[in-house]
Amino acid sequence: MLELKNIHKSFGDVQVLDGVSLRLEKGFVYTLMGGNGSGKTTLINIISGFMKPDEGSVELKGKKIIQFLPFQVNRLGIGRTFQDLRLATQMTVYENILLALEKRKFAYPNKEQRQRVDEILETVSLSEKRNELAGEISYGQQKLLTIGCCIANNADMLLIDEPVAGIDKDNRLKIIQLIKQLKQEGKTILQIEHHPDYIKETSDYVLQMEKGVLC
Repeated sequence: MLELKNIHKSFGDVQVLDGVSLRLEKGFVYTLMGGNGSGKTTLINIISGFMKPDEGSVELKGKKIIQFLPFQVNRLGIGRTFQDLRLATQMTVYENILLALEKRKFAYPNKEQRQRVDEILETVSLSEKRNELAGEISYGQQKLLTIGCCIANNADMLLIDEPVAGIDKDNRLKIIQLIKQLKQEGKTILQIEHHPDYIKETSDYVLQMEKGVLC
């Protein structure tokens, strides 16, 4: 589904990615591990269009996407979450999902779209929080909400940055079940994570990255 070929990226004299090549197949969960500064987030930034490599190519379903902007990559079917979440904190949980939903900008949602938001809220265990501001729910619930926004985007591939870092056990278990469900639905997932139990429960493949190289 996604193929990276010989990806290089440097910042000044510091080489962050050193010839990374990787192929991800549809319907599997891949977990990327490695220490701080190993290049994990930089790799996700390049896949999602937030950063351009110095060398190499990224292909989605055989189509080169390296030249596309982030919103264009998103429209092609790649959704992502961020460590800093990037939610609209002064909007409700419901409105955040609605904002991410595939529809005409500023168009009033129709019945089917409202039903779709309700379905997503149920999927991410946030139905009871629908009318609360995104900035006022717990950190674990905010992480569930960011994944819900990716689902609303109708992405075939999800890039998830540290989904369970710093959250409570209850929401960690909810995210484990959510990842398993998304896999059953045929989604391809590349996630960065360090929590050993979570990795064991969700991963088909574990990839180790050190000093910009996949080991």
